[in-house]
Amino acid sequence: MVETADVDNILELDRALRFARAKLSPDITAQRLLILIGVYLHEGLSQRDLLNHLDSTSITALSRNIADLSDLTTRKLPGPGLLELRADPMNLRVKRVFLTRKGRNFVRQWLLAGGSRKAST
Repeated sequence: MVETADVDNILELDRALRFARAKLSPDITAQRLLILIGVYLHEGLSQRDLLNHLDSTSITALSRNIADLSDLTTRKLPGPGLLELRADPMNLRVKRVFLTRKGRNFVRQWLLAGGSRKAST
């Protein structure tokens, strides 16, 4: 039997994806949107630490999606410029993930548009 909460969650995800695709690009996926939200909630974490806060992804998929949300995609094409990697000053091998100004503005617009009732209440 389908629970009302499950239907609400599916509708919430559908609204979020429609908003992101209208504002950013038609190729935004649910996984990319969840990564963007994960960075918003845990900005400055290393990729490996961020992975611990995300469900059902691998470090390879995370790295690829971060690149595809950055200025330059994995295909070396211009990207949406929502995320950036910065080297950790204490360990240059560690890359930390941050929202760009554009990324932060997008998340704020999404929240103001009712993209997440939980985050806006």
